[in-house]
Amino acid sequence: MMVRFWIVWILMSLAATQARGATSFETRADFASLAQTWEQVTTTVKVTVKQWWDKWTGEPAQAPQKAVAANPAKTGKAPARVPSQAQPANPAAVASPNAVTPATGTGTPAAAVAPAAPQYSSLKDLQAARDSAKAKNILKVAKPGRAGTSQLARSKAQVPVVNWKTYKPKSIPRLDIGVETLVSKEDFELNRLHFGTRAPQEMQALPRPQALSETEMRKLLGTPVAKVSPPRNLEAKIRTVGQPLAKEEVDKVVWAINNVPDYKPLPYKPLSDEEMKMIAALILFEKGGQCHFVMGLFHQLSAAEKTRAEATFHLGACASTLKMNQAAYFNLSKLIASEDKEWAPQALEILAKNLPPVYEMDFYRLLRRVGNMPAMITEKAHDDVYYRMAKGAYRNGAMKTTLGYAAQVSEKSEYIDDTRFLTAMTSFAIGDKPAALSKLQALWDSLQARGGGSSNIRALTSVNLARMYFAQKKYDKALEHYMHVPKDHALWVQALIEQGWTQLALEDFSGAIGNMYSLHSPYFKAVYQPESFVVRTIGYLNICQYGDAYKALTWLEKDYRDWYDRTSNYLKTNTAPDAVYNTVKNYIRGKSTDNVDGVPFQVWREMARRKDFLNQQTALNDKQDETKRYEGVNEKIKAEKAGIRSSAEAAKRRFDVILAQLKKAKNDKMMANKVAAWTADLKNEKELTMGYRYQLMILEQSRAGYLDFQGKSQANVDAETVALTGRTASMLLKRAQSMQEEMHMVLDNNEFLRYEVFSGSGENIRYQVAGGQVAGANRIPASIKPTKMMNWSFDGEFWEDEIGAYRSSLQNSCPKTETALHKEDDGTAE
Repeated sequence: MMVRFWIVWILMSLAATQARGATSFETRADFASLAQTWEQVTTTVKVTVKQWWDKWTGEPAQAPQKAVAANPAKTGKAPARVPSQAQPANPAAVASPNAVTPATGTGTPAAAVAPAAPQYSSLKDLQAARDSAKAKNILKVAKPGRAGTSQLARSKAQVPVVNWKTYKPKSIPRLDIGVETLVSKEDFELNRLHFGTRAPQEMQALPRPQALSETEMRKLLGTPVAKVSPPRNLEAKIRTVGQPLAKEEVDKVVWAINNVPDYKPLPYKPLSDEEMKMIAALILFEKGGQCHFVMGLFHQLSAAEKTRAEATFHLGACASTLKMNQAAYFNLSKLIASEDKEWAPQALEILAKNLPPVYEMDFYRLLRRVGNMPAMITEKAHDDVYYRMAKGAYRNGAMKTTLGYAAQVSEKSEYIDDTRFLTAMTSFAIGDKPAALSKLQALWDSLQARGGGSSNIRALTSVNLARMYFAQKKYDKALEHYMHVPKDHALWVQALIEQGWTQLALEDFSGAIGNMYSLHSPYFKAVYQPESFVVRTIGYLNICQYGDAYKALTWLEKDYRDWYDRTSNYLKTNTAPDAVYNTVKNYIRGKSTDNVDGVPFQVWREMARRKDFLNQQTALNDKQDETKRYEGVNEKIKAEKAGIRSSAEAAKRRFDVILAQLKKAKNDKMMANKVAAWTADLKNEKELTMGYRYQLMILEQSRAGYLDFQGKSQANVDAETVALTGRTASMLLKRAQSMQEEMHMVLDNNEFLRYEVFSGSGENIRYQVAGGQVAGANRIPASIKPTKMMNWSFDGEFWEDEIGAYRSSLQNSCPKTETALHKEDDGTAE
């Protein structure tokens, strides 16, 4: 394309020049000069075509047959002769086509062009070669291609697209775009043209700049380069004087020899039996999983003066590992009370980490008697100790002390949520209600922000926040928190009843009635909830639905009057706490819907589900489990002993076999090559047998010590069980008496509510008889004769996921003026 462009441009220039000549030159001489110029330009065009052809093909054309020169008839000079086969060594040597000689003033070239004359000397020749190349298939096809078979629609940008809404084949077809033709790499020729693979030219070094001299380099660097000095002070100075010592000088030296006293070995003091036993016990203890093996040894060693502290610590650590809580607390607490510098901090760390709640009060009292408690607390046990101390102080009634210990628990502790809840409850207990509300709200915000916290801590925080807001008459906030209590929590029923009171305060009577309707569904027939009937009745009274209010009171009277009488009769004959506790245990062991000792199962269920009783009962269950663990360890020791004895007997049998083979080998030369291996095996079996016997001896000593440990520990467990049972029984008796009083109060209040029902319904009837209008349906006149009707009680269908979300659909039947009157009585009318 570039060659064609230049050719066309040159021809157009010549045409323009010829046109100008036709109008500007009038003499014959001028036209002769123009003809000479035209010939020079034609020669220049040929040379230019040749140069571009060489650049395009990569090979020079054939040498010209004769040189191109100016017409001597026109110039009067002899033409410059050029050798027929001459070719410039460098393409840059070709004269510029625009160069002219200044002597003649015409376009005569200053030097004849000597490259080979091309066979194609005109544009037409090139076009003919191009057309010939197009007409012929000059490229050899190695493998023919084929067109694609896939027919896809195309977008405006010619991109294949598929409309998947309308195109629904059974299977997605594979896209076939065809195969491209494979062209062979072979030399091919065209008429008077040859295209082939060129051999690489010889590599030649490129020109490089001349190296700078030292003078020029110094000028460029500016400052002289410092020379590296040789290493200094590295020579070894072996001789301290200038001259070597002479033998005479050495002989003058006098050597002083001291008399060495005779060696007297110190008396050998062998390890005592306690020390040997301690070493064996510690080896097994460090091995891990061997507490059942060494507890008896540590128990025996705890009685010796030298090994008492160390053995007591390891005994308590093993007891804690095996969940023998009483033994762990008994032994580790002794070290803490002694304030042993080495073992007391480690004992405190273990005890605080796994301390059962039943020991929290004792733990607090123990550390209060320690002189320097902070020095005993390790960094690892810091949060555990202060959290246990805060809970122990709270249980002991030391509220201000509780706040001090709780403040020491770090924010990164696993107990931080429980600690913050504890501080809020402590502030409330000491009368600082604003601080309690602020702390509890901050805890709730933190739980909501990170979505963390256990279900129990979230429920406790929600209920107590709701109660605090209710006390401040912020009923909307109280209602919000009551609704956050999860249904699977033990506090949900009580929280729903309290939510009903909150809805009554907000005049959401339909919501309060609906929630109590949920509790009175068959799902909660085993739940003790007399207060819920009171809430439901008051809700009906506030919307003047006196018939439903009276019906709710009837349900309350029907069930709880009988429950109250039976509970009262039981408590008259069972005044001892143990009797009540035994009855509750009998209820727990039996079917949950069976009455026990004449008292409805709902009463016993309510007593058994209380958190305080559950905590005490959990501790009692742990005591029983601990007793079983003592027996389990004893059985494990017996099994361990039997296993070691079996291994020792097997080693002894192998020893006898090898010994017999060695005796036989003395008389049999064929067996002489096995004597060395048998001797090594005999030594190994001998050592194994001795080791097993030593283990049996240690295990027998440990079992003897463990039996003594088990007897003493079991006595302590029994004593704690008796004390704990007494506290639990007293708590159950008080709870039974409080439930009796609660039912008596509700039933007495029932009479007042019944009076309110009769009074309100009478007033409502008189109001309607006098012609007053109510929001609901008015009273049917007495003149209307009722038709025959059949009514039956229907409680409806209940869905478990809807429990707690019901609302009453009853309309408010109160006179329109009654609400205003009530507001005036309350002092809230505008």
